[in-house]
Amino acid sequence: MEANGGGGGLEDGGDGHALANGGGGHALANGALANGEGHALANGVANGGGQAAAMEEAGGAVGNGGLQVMGVPNGVVPAQAVAALTPDALYQFFLRLPAQEIARCRMVCSLWRDIINTDAFRGEHHRYPYKPPMPLVFFQDPGFENLHAVDVRDIVPWPVMRFPNHQHEVFRIHASFAGILLLSYGDRLYACNPCTRRWAHLPPLHVHNHIIGFYATGIDDDDEHGNLFRCQVLYHDRREPNCEYWIFELGAAAQPPWSIGRPSLHEDVHLDLVLANGIAPSYTIPPVCIHVFLLWLPQAAWANSDILMFDTDALSFLLIPPPTIQVDGEDFPVGVGGQLLEIAGHLAMAVFSPERLDVWVRCNIDNLWSRRYRIPLHQDDAFTGGEVAVARDRTDLVQGPSILHAVQHGTFLSRHTIEESLLLHPAILPMQDTDAVDDDPPFFRNQ
Repeated sequence: MEANGGGGGLEDGGDGHALANGGGGHALANGALANGEGHALANGVANGGGQAAAMEEAGGAVGNGGLQVMGVPNGVVPAQAVAALTPDALYQFFLRLPAQEIARCRMVCSLWRDIINTDAFRGEHHRYPYKPPMPLVFFQDPGFENLHAVDVRDIVPWPVMRFPNHQHEVFRIHASFAGILLLSYGDRLYACNPCTRRWAHLPPLHVHNHIIGFYATGIDDDDEHGNLFRCQVLYHDRREPNCEYWIFELGAAAQPPWSIGRPSLHEDVHLDLVLANGIAPSYTIPPVCIHVFLLWLPQAAWANSDILMFDTDALSFLLIPPPTIQVDGEDFPVGVGGQLLEIAGHLAMAVFSPERLDVWVRCNIDNLWSRRYRIPLHQDDAFTGGEVAVARDRTDLVQGPSILHAVQHGTFLSRHTIEESLLLHPAILPMQDTDAVDDDPPFFRNQ
């Protein structure tokens, strides 16, 4: 998705604002209490939590009015109850908060900051399972474009970044993976994590090529907390109908881009023809990433209904059949268009019709498709392809129009999502916000 880019982040020594300098509100105003699990703050308060050595510093910091938190009586936890929480209870509670709220929490006191500012906490927060991917939306204000992420559980928008709206500079989101966005602004290409405000300059691969994928290829063996060691950008040149595919690698093992030709797992003349005609750039049709695979919906130029899959380990392509239904004893694809998504680690396909949304899921064991959900649509739902916000399960399937209506006038939905991450990824994102010079990068500035 594109538009015609600052925010605050969570970084050691950072300013502690949320993903952008919007934010406001109480320190934990929108913090989820993780379904009442274990050591969440609600339980700590209910049990009177704590030891004799209460956290007076924290209690004083939140003030006499207490701490406003969703999920507790009257929405307010008394300051004395907050001060009585043990470090272990706080650690468990922080794990359940969105990154934006954690950025505010670290400003409360040195104790909270010391709990949050550790690689162990960043890694465990990254792996914590409650966080669904958040659809990215744009909206305009005078002279600027704003990028927000929408929490699909309560349709709350969170600022991600803000960038100047220049007619001669086009802002595009090329990909999103593990909390890292691949962005271009004019002829400049960047990788950045909005939560930590770390970033990197990349070669302008997008200028004469089509970027089609972005994925991780390994974990740093010396890093026990899950920081990525290597990331790769998959792209092809624009020599249709004779496209050649290339890979550029970020990180400590970075090297010049190298060609992989048009590789396939099996000799397949039709697949070679598909690859020769190219894949739509990921800023228009992003692939879905499941385990080590990138997958694309069928595209008009392919003249078939198969799903294209790229194995990022084997560096080769394969066509796989879509879900089908039988009509008079013959198999037919269930629909044209729709959207690929991930549900519980499985490939899923959302298929739209005027009356309903069907969600088909492919089993990883036998590779067979089954219809998992059938959701009736109302006449005013105005569902079209690409307007479903993705999901861990059925409760997170959200219509694009409902997101736009809930956020604000003038908003449009990108086809990308982001999974927030506090990991620093120093090997692939070496630059910090303080390294920005002359509005480069443009998206961390409040101009």
